[in-house]
Amino acid sequence: MRALQGQGSDRRVQPLDVLVLAGGDSEEREISLQSGAAVVQSLQEAGHQVRLLDPRQGSLQSFVRPQEIVLPMLHGRGGEDGSLQRSLQQLGVQWLGCTTEAAALTFSKVRTRARLQQAGLPIAAGTCLHRGQSTRDVDRLQYPVVVKPSEQGSSIGVSIVGNASELPAALQLAWTFGNEAVVEEFIAGREISVALADELLLPPVEIEAADGWYDFHAKYVSDRTRYVVNPAGLPADLERTVREAVGACQVTGLSRTDLRLMPDGRIALLEINTVPGMTSHSLVPMAAAAVGLSIAELLEPMLLRCSSPLRFRTAS
Repeated sequence: MRALQGQGSDRRVQPLDVLVLAGGDSEEREISLQSGAAVVQSLQEAGHQVRLLDPRQGSLQSFVRPQEIVLPMLHGRGGEDGSLQRSLQQLGVQWLGCTTEAAALTFSKVRTRARLQQAGLPIAAGTCLHRGQSTRDVDRLQYPVVVKPSEQGSSIGVSIVGNASELPAALQLAWTFGNEAVVEEFIAGREISVALADELLLPPVEIEAADGWYDFHAKYVSDRTRYVVNPAGLPADLERTVREAVGACQVTGLSRTDLRLMPDGRIALLEINTVPGMTSHSLVPMAAAAVGLSIAELLEPMLLRCSSPLRFRTAS
């Protein structure tokens, strides 16, 4: 048992029973395993009882224990798309993270764009295309554009397209990961990521990719990517915009909102991640460390709230 650090509290944290889910079958499996390992290590060092399950190696129904709080570290399809949350709800166990509906919404870039636009929040100029649909709506956009699968993460299947002749190949790549693609104008501005842990806003992180594009290699492999925690010159409405975006999508628990700042300082929201990475290269642990929080200290308040009987979610 130890004091909860980093948030001005002298409460004591009793050891919690936590089941971390990592691995799975998505294209982000290896990153998920790294995230899961980092979370398990930090929670165990903090004195909690932690088990790890790779869904590829065992079913939730036969593995989960009623007293455990499930902590999903499954990135991509099967972890962030609402299907896992639906299974946990049906089992009547508690988990850290958002609801089935919020996970399904934010996993779809098409639906997220629509929800943010309905809420009057700023998004990049763009359009959504179903597989085989005419690209006529793209003609009103200015090149370069970014083409990305609607339901995929870690920049997998994403292309930066310089002109119309490159568009068909980029769309075909995006459509290999699903029937919908998003085409947005490329914003040559500052790339910022902001994490929320329930109501706790972590310091923004600015990403400066060496090659100008924060792709899979720049995220998880390259040591040339530069990160600036709490950078100067951010717009005054950044925090409010992030909180409103997360609220509009009804996301709770841990989240990371990615955005671009246009040259004139205006914000363009890109996406909301409900199971953000926790690897050695990941932004959330980086931001937490900047305010003196380990991964365990960041997660503990949310895990404690999950363990409250008042927050227990049962199957509907």
